[in-house]
Amino acid sequence: MTTRHWTDGLHHDGSSLYVSNPLPAYNEVVTIWLRAPLDAPIRAAFLRSFPDGENHLETMRLEKQEGVCAWWAAELRCTMPSNPYHFKILTDEGAYYYKANGVSHSQSPDFFDFKLLTDFEAPAWLKNSVFYQIYPDRFYNGDPSTDVPPGAWTRRGYTTSQREWGAPPLHYREAGNVDFYGGDLPGITQKIDYLRDLGVNALYLNPIFTSHTNHRYDIMDFYYVDPHLGGNEALVELRQALDRADMRLILDVTPNHCSFEHPWFTAAQHDPDAPSASYFTFYKRPNEYEAWFGDMSLPKLNYNSPALRDVMYGGQDAILRYWLREPYRIDGWRLDVQNMVGRQGRTQMGNKTGRHMRRAIKAENPQAYLMGENFHDATGHLQGNELDAIMNYQGFNIPARRWLGGYDYLAEFNSAAMDGALMSAEAMAGQWQNYRAAIPWAVVEMQFNQLCSHDTARILYVVKGDKALQKLGVALLLTYPGVPCVYYGDEIGLDGAPDPDNRRCMPWDESAWDHDLRGFYQRLIALRRTAPALIEGGYQTLHADGGLIAYQRQAREQQLVIVGYRGPGALPQASIPVRHGGIADGATLTDLLSGQRFTVANGALDLRGLTLGAALVLEVA
Repeated sequence: MTTRHWTDGLHHDGSSLYVSNPLPAYNEVVTIWLRAPLDAPIRAAFLRSFPDGENHLETMRLEKQEGVCAWWAAELRCTMPSNPYHFKILTDEGAYYYKANGVSHSQSPDFFDFKLLTDFEAPAWLKNSVFYQIYPDRFYNGDPSTDVPPGAWTRRGYTTSQREWGAPPLHYREAGNVDFYGGDLPGITQKIDYLRDLGVNALYLNPIFTSHTNHRYDIMDFYYVDPHLGGNEALVELRQALDRADMRLILDVTPNHCSFEHPWFTAAQHDPDAPSASYFTFYKRPNEYEAWFGDMSLPKLNYNSPALRDVMYGGQDAILRYWLREPYRIDGWRLDVQNMVGRQGRTQMGNKTGRHMRRAIKAENPQAYLMGENFHDATGHLQGNELDAIMNYQGFNIPARRWLGGYDYLAEFNSAAMDGALMSAEAMAGQWQNYRAAIPWAVVEMQFNQLCSHDTARILYVVKGDKALQKLGVALLLTYPGVPCVYYGDEIGLDGAPDPDNRRCMPWDESAWDHDLRGFYQRLIALRRTAPALIEGGYQTLHADGGLIAYQRQAREQQLVIVGYRGPGALPQASIPVRHGGIADGATLTDLLSGQRFTVANGALDLRGLTLGAALVLEVA
C-alpha cells in the first residue's frame, strides 16, 4: 500500500465543497468544513478566526464520516471585508496548524490564512469562460482599405511599411514597430465562426486605440479606436457580433503611460500652464521627463495629479468608464504594466490607484472584469479590493513553462541569470501553492492563466517543437483553477521565439494547420466550459515528483484527477497515491480524453507505461 503521512489528507479550500457560501454577505454565518483521513489521530480541531484583530477559537464538530474521510465543521461569522481563518488540530503528536500554505507544527504569518470576502461580487460569467488573445494587426485583414500605407508617417527615424501577410516580423531595431500587416477589427468580426468552432467564448485584444505603432501601447488618443483598425464603428460592429455569438470582450489600456505624440503630452511639453501639465513629471522642459523604463516615447503618467485621476477613472466621462457603456459595452480591462501604475520614486500610490480604479469600474458595471499585467508578485493587489486578477505569470505560467521546457523567462533580461534546468514537479506545485495561498479563493478562481502571450515566447518554442509536451501544457492550462486564455494561433501549431517572433501572422491556409492539435484544444476547451469540477471545484495536489504531477479538482457534482507526465521517455512504474484525496480502494476512474479506465488499489492508481507528454483527466465514478 502506498503510504503518506496522515496530514497529507487534511484538506480545505474556499470552494463550495468546503464553504457553505463562498461569497457571503456581511455578517452572514457560514459553515466551514475540514476534510481529514478517517483514521487520522485527531483528538480535537478548532477554527481560528481574527474578528477585528482579536483571536477567536471555535470548537469544530465531527459532522460525518464517509468512505475514507472524516468531515469536521464549524461556523464562521463574516464581520469584516476580508475574514481570515485557519485550523488548529490537536493530536498525540502535538498541535498542527493548517493554513492555505500547508500543514505545520509551527505557526506562519496570518497572511497565509484562508480568507473569505464579504459582499464581494465576482463576475459570474468568468466561471465557464475560456479567453482567446488576439494581437489585432496579425490576426486577419478584414478591410484592406484601412491599411496603413507605406510612407504614411515617420516615427523616431522609421517610416511605415506594409508587410506581406505571413512574412516574418521585423525586430524593432529594423523597423521601429511601424511595420504593419493589416489585421483589423473587421477581420476579427469575420472570424467569429472560427472562434466559436474552437470553443472559446471571450476575447482579449491587445490595444486598439489610436497609435503610430503596430503594438499600440503608445496610445495617442484614449477615446478613439485606431482608424487603421476600423475606427469606433468597427468596435460597435464587433460588439454586436459578439453579442449574437454570446461572447465577451475585454480591451487593453495603458494607465501607466501614453505616447509622446499624445496631445496631452505635447501641450504639457511646451506650456507649464496647459490643462494636462500636471499629468506628467518634467525635470526640465521640454525633453527631460519621467518615462517608462527610460523610453522617451512613453512618458509616464503622474497620479499625484487629481486632474489625471479624474480623466483616467474618477470623472463621469473618464476613460475607464467610457468604454464600458453603450454602444461599446466592453466586459472589462487588462491594465498594461499594472505593477508600475502610480509608482514613481517617493510616490507609491499603486494600491491607492488600484482601489479607486476598481470603485469606478465596478460602479459602471459590477460584472466587469479588471485584470492587470504583472510578471512579479501581485498578491498585494489581489485581496479583493483592487484587481480581480492578474496575468498569472508567477502563479501559473512561469513555473509551468520551466517544468515543461526548462524555459527561464528572466534570462530574456539577463542571460547570466539563466537557469536552464527543468523545474521539478515538486517545485512547480510549490510555487503554484505559494501564490494561491497568498490570496482569497474567490480571487484564485479569477486569475488569468496563459501558456504564452505577446510578451513571451510561444509555448511550442518553449517545448522545442514537441507537440506532445504542448498538449500536456494545454491540459494543465484548461484544468488549473482560474480563467484560461489561448494565445491566437497556438491551437494550430504557430511557433515563435520571443518578441517580435511571437507576434507572427495567423495563417489562414488550413493545409498549414495541425488539425490534431486544434482538435485537442477543442476537446479541452469544451471540457473546461462544461465540467463542474473545473468550473467551480477546489484544488489539491496529490502527487508531484520530478516529471510527474497529479492534482485533484473536486466539486459536489464531480471529482477529477488530472495527471501529467513530462518525461523523459516512458514511465516504467507510476503508483500515484489518491487515498489522501478521499478516493477509496475499488473506485473506478475514467479518462475523459481517451476513455481508458483505472481502478484504485492499495490507496493508489497504477499508471505504469505513461509516455512523454501524457495527460489524463480522470473522472471518479
